[in-house]
Amino acid sequence: MEEREFVAGSKDVWERLAVAVAEARERGIRRISATALKQMHEDYRHAAADLAYAQTHYRGSETVVYLNRLVAFAHGELYGLPPRRLAAIWTFLSAGYPRLMRKNWKPIAISTAIFVVASALGFALAFTNYPLARTLLPAQYRDSIGDSIQRGGNDGSNEEMAQYAPVFSSYITANNIQVSLMAFAGGMTFGALTAYALTMNGLMLGVLAGMFTKGGGALGFWALIVPHGALELPAIMLAGAAGLVLARALLFPGDLTRSDALRANSGDAVRLVLGAVPLLIVAGIIEAFLTPRGGIDPGLKIAFGAAVFLLLVAYVVLPGRKIAPTA
Repeated sequence: MEEREFVAGSKDVWERLAVAVAEARERGIRRISATALKQMHEDYRHAAADLAYAQTHYRGSETVVYLNRLVAFAHGELYGLPPRRLAAIWTFLSAGYPRLMRKNWKPIAISTAIFVVASALGFALAFTNYPLARTLLPAQYRDSIGDSIQRGGNDGSNEEMAQYAPVFSSYITANNIQVSLMAFAGGMTFGALTAYALTMNGLMLGVLAGMFTKGGGALGFWALIVPHGALELPAIMLAGAAGLVLARALLFPGDLTRSDALRANSGDAVRLVLGAVPLLIVAGIIEAFLTPRGGIDPGLKIAFGAAVFLLLVAYVVLPGRKIAPTA
């Protein structure tokens, strides 16, 4: 058989397989329907047999080169070769996750607004209603630290007030991880628990900021919050947004049933949370090695946190705007 006739006889199968491979690389093999996946397996076996035939009869030809690449790509998608998984993770983090955040900017904005408004309210309460603000502090710190700062008044001793900040820094780090999980899972309560987690965490941070500001220790407090909080707090916002995505599916399913709407939106929600994990890891490293270190000017620590946050903004805004051809 001439090579031209051989190519013409199988061209449709190869092209269909190439389209399936491109779809699998873009959406993930698990999101392809069972029917399409079965067809992809059949086309893969057909193409593999064609490759064996071409290698025997048309060695060194462009047909062999094309089939070799096509079969290799299809095998990687169907059988999940480890290098392909690592490449998929890198593709997701380097381009897919920024696109996902931009796509879900509305729930992210709502999540952020809830947290920021609650923080502002907590800050104001620290100045206007200390007894109420005191109840928003962790119970184990109300007497020992909250009341001590309150008694200190505005004596202008930044060093004295800042000595309490490391205690809160470690507490807030552990607390923020719990809040992130609660904010995400809270989506299944139609968003009620998500809103509660964001509100209470925002109130607590605002009260702490207000108390240290009132006591004259604002600079020391923020120097121990901003460096890792520049990533840790956005991670909470993302977890909250993921919870709101689930809540939106339950509250506004449209023409779908709630269960179908939940399945359709759960992919974005889970990926939002998974993408926030590296932020928490990096924040933890900063909190462990930079935040508690003495001898560093507090202003430099805050500047470092600001630079980290600007890098995060650039990461959200710039990558993934052009989708590279898949193969």
